[in-house]
Amino acid sequence: MTVAGSWGKFDSFEGRKFDVLDAEFTHAVTELLGGQDLTACFQCAKCSAGCPVSDKVNIQVHEVMRMLVLGIRDVLQTDMIWLCTTCYTCQERCPQGISITDILFGLKNMAFRNGIAPPGYVAARQTLYERGRLYEPTDWEREDLELENVPELDVDETRGLLERLGLMCLQEDE
Repeated sequence: MTVAGSWGKFDSFEGRKFDVLDAEFTHAVTELLGGQDLTACFQCAKCSAGCPVSDKVNIQVHEVMRMLVLGIRDVLQTDMIWLCTTCYTCQERCPQGISITDILFGLKNMAFRNGIAPPGYVAARQTLYERGRLYEPTDWEREDLELENVPELDVDETRGLLERLGLMCLQEDE
């Protein structure tokens, strides 16, 4: 049992059966940055052994890689892609030179575009859109640090950037 169930909406996969061999999904993953080397993984698990969040996730990195090869779309429901700290340890340890961290980035984007994201990420995106920053520093905090008042921020500029980049759309057709 992992602590993943308490982190967000991602639950344990224990005892769950998956639909496998979705060739279209596997092909889409091979189109991601680093995904072209996906099939070189021989499940040595060095990536998982070095992962600093391996005790916090509902599925290990090497298991993610296997799910991708097998075309298991449910991999987008794993918390591994969201809890990855992008430390690149898995990638550095991989004897096959697979760009694992890059693949995880791509999976995060793929999941987000399909409406799969932890509530905290969705809330942070909305806060950034509405306020132009994730944290609103107060004047008294800045006074304690002997800084000037909080500078004015052009929220419209931030909103425009987020809209141009398509970051306010969870799904492709939004």
